[in-house]
This record gives sequence, structure tokens and C-alpha cells, in this order.
Amino acid sequence: MRSTNMFVFGNAEDVFTMAVRIEENGHEFYDGAARRSNDPVSQALFQDLAAMEKGHITAFKTLRSLLLDSQTEQMVWDPEGLAEAYLQATADTHIFTVEAASKRLEARMTPQQILDMAIQFEKDSVGFFVGMKEMLPDPSGKGEIDKLIRAEMDHIRMLTAAVKSLSATGTTTIAS
Repeated sequence: MRSTNMFVFGNAEDVFTMAVRIEENGHEFYDGAARRSNDPVSQALFQDLAAMEKGHITAFKTLRSLLLDSQTEQMVWDPEGLAEAYLQATADTHIFTVEAASKRLEARMTPQQILDMAIQFEKDSVGFFVGMKEMLPDPSGKGEIDKLIRAEMDHIRMLTAAVKSLSATGTTTIAS
């Protein structure tokens, strides 16, 4: 039976661990997509996105350290279990688990399919990070997570521009 005194994944550390894992999975996907790409422009786009995801990993680890070092075990209050259910569902359905990314890249995928998958990954990430931000007990970290959310939204813009270019010309271009 579910307790009425809910805590998301136990503590804020667990939420940050999930965020880091999502970014690691994204890095692995983009790195693999770059290695498999025959188109130099697509390859460069995926390499850039892989590097950006690596930067996000560092940012989340730094933020986790800054917010949690001063607190022993910051519990995240969620009396109705809504945030827990939302974050768990988002994590469970996130398109980029390590296994899913690896298996999908093993298959022959068209550039369009890779771009579509990448856009869905970024959308899923934005949703998770918005929920994560709402869960943070320390308001000082919310601005930093907002920056990461905006970065993920910029990835969506870049990928959408590549899709439009692919549709119009048959090749991708990198939107800066």
C-alpha cells in the first residue's frame, strides 16, 4: 500500500542521478549516430549534439554537487505522489534507455528516422527536466535547470531545421 507521505525516488540525489543518466544515453546515441552517418553535415550535427550532451552531464553533476553537498539527504516532499508518478512515467517511457538507443542504431535507419528519434528524445528530456525542476526543494537550482531546458529546446530547433533541410534538399544542414 502506498504511503501518503511520499518522497520522489527517496531523495533529490536520485532525481539528479536519473537526469545524468538521460544525458549519458543521449550522448551515446548522438555519438553512435555520428559514427554511422555517411553524410558529413549530419555527422557534424550529431557530433555537436553529443558534445552538448556531454556538457549537460557535467552541468547536472556540478548542480547536484552544489545543491546537495550542503544538505545531508534532501528529501523531496510529494504528499500525493503526483510528482513521483510523473517522473517515473517519464523515465520509464523515455525514448533513450541505453538498450533502446543501441538496438535502434544497430538497425538500418534512414536519416529521417534518426532525426525523428532525436527530436523525440529531446522532447522527452524537456518534459523530465521540467518535472525535475518542480521537485527541487532548493530554488537556487531552478535557474540552472531552466538553462538546461532551454539548451534541450535549442537541440529540438537544430534537429527540426535538419529535418526541414532533409525534406527540401535530400541532405541536412546544421542550423546554428
